[in-house]
Amino acid sequence: MVYKYYNKVFKILLTIVLLLSNITYAGVSEKPASQHVTRKEEPASTILTAENRVNDDIVVGLLKTEEETYPYELGLSQNIYEMFNNFGVKTVLIDYNKIISLKKIQTESLNLAKQDETLAKKLTLDRIKIEVAQFIEEHKINRIFIPDNFHSEPFPPTPYRQLVTEAIVKIVDDNPAIHLLGICEGIMNAKGIEVVSVVSDKEKQIKSAQKALQQIKIVPNSRLAELVAKFLIPNENGWFSTCFPDAHSGAVSNTPENRRKLELLGYKVAAFSSDGVIEAIEDKHGNVHFQSHPEALVVKSDKNLYLSNHKERQVSTLVAIAIINDFLYRA
Repeated sequence: MVYKYYNKVFKILLTIVLLLSNITYAGVSEKPASQHVTRKEEPASTILTAENRVNDDIVVGLLKTEEETYPYELGLSQNIYEMFNNFGVKTVLIDYNKIISLKKIQTESLNLAKQDETLAKKLTLDRIKIEVAQFIEEHKINRIFIPDNFHSEPFPPTPYRQLVTEAIVKIVDDNPAIHLLGICEGIMNAKGIEVVSVVSDKEKQIKSAQKALQQIKIVPNSRLAELVAKFLIPNENGWFSTCFPDAHSGAVSNTPENRRKLELLGYKVAAFSSDGVIEAIEDKHGNVHFQSHPEALVVKSDKNLYLSNHKERQVSTLVAIAIINDFLYRA
């Protein structure tokens, strides 16, 4: 009886969220990437939103590329774009393969450094940060979403994506008005945080992501705890529990050395998995980054919320919507 009561409350709250945000979740595309059509008349850097856009003040920069670098990258990125489209905000493509001319920057930096490779590397990173910052300012981007980087073995991380991600993180560190949401290893690798391998079959994980939910335990008094408190009841020690799809092949190491590194980088641990792996971290500006995939529940929320025999998935979907809503609309 108690659960039925809360289920009704959650549905009422969801309706309010949908009405206020003008969100329509039905019809999220499940087409493969090859079937998606890009409007040819638009610049390559910009993805147009649908006509139901209601908030011109929010512009999300989506880190992806027009040319698939890793398997599944385009299809999953398209779903993310459509998710933000349904939230009624403009989405701009930050194409990590085109936003910088890496070879040119490296050559000029090496010449400027008079062949000093250490200095040249620093100059290269500084130049990349400047160019990425100019792009962000030019397109009025004030929200940045960094999805999974897909570089599980045997696919190595591309230098372009890693360098652009690192530049974005530095820019956000200096600009709290720009909100950042990082998923899976998208942030972790760029910051030098230790990620240990837990799964080698990335394809299997991606295909099962919509079915497999992993429990995460949220640290009391964290920023994440504040977000989920609207939908979850804490245990006697103040910890909240929810479940998100788990499609990553690595996990943030929970060793004392890695915890110290997180602290030195300005991060706090916000959530753990049931086996003690770090599942979420948050920075000094209130941005939360996840190893699991809350966005996957939002993409499929039209299905998740109305499966009466999947109460846990319903509640988790509401929590995921609250996380995305906070990323977009918090002051």
